[in-house]
Amino acid sequence: MLIQRTATVLIIVFSLALSVGVQAADFWQDDWSMAQETESPRLKIEALESADAGAIYRAYMDSQPWLYEQLGWSWPSSKTSEEQNTSMVHHMLKQMKRKAGFSFVVTDKQTQQVVGMLFFAPVSSERANGAALDASRFHAEVTWWLGQDAIARSLHNDLFALTTDWLRASWPWAQVLFPVAESNQSALAVLENSAARKVATNRDTREVFYSYTLARK
Repeated sequence: MLIQRTATVLIIVFSLALSVGVQAADFWQDDWSMAQETESPRLKIEALESADAGAIYRAYMDSQPWLYEQLGWSWPSSKTSEEQNTSMVHHMLKQMKRKAGFSFVVTDKQTQQVVGMLFFAPVSSERANGAALDASRFHAEVTWWLGQDAIARSLHNDLFALTTDWLRASWPWAQVLFPVAESNQSALAVLENSAARKVATNRDTREVFYSYTLARK
């Protein structure tokens, strides 16, 4: 029962990151195609597969206390088990099959190790609770996590550049939202030094929201 309860909590956390409580047509349409992967000299982003579960688990548990404080997601718990992690991955895969959210693994090409994950999701209307934010303006929201060592090697800068280039080149959205916890200093630094525009703050959840326009050439 304890494992089941904790797995449910994990699924709820990632359901928030991959929320479906919005206008589905704005996020995805049947005739659109999902981009599977992209890469830069330092990083590779690939669509999540069930075989990635173990590498993902090792990546975030190696940085568990640090990620827990940084992300503001009440995750990952120090008690997270491999079984709970597998349940979480299966939940993400089901969402991808329904086109209700997209999850990707981030690999450091130098070490060939998984160092984080990237998520594209619909923007929940609940984002506006406690913040002056019009969620209907955005087609998707983008979140990510990277392990502590990857941040120390400035891979967050590479990940942001690669992700925004990929969104612009291969995805259908025009306006995306970056929700970031006030404690997530590396993500805030990247966004503050980018073309993203700070549009709202939620003092209750201690989140900052950035709008990013994907202008095509």
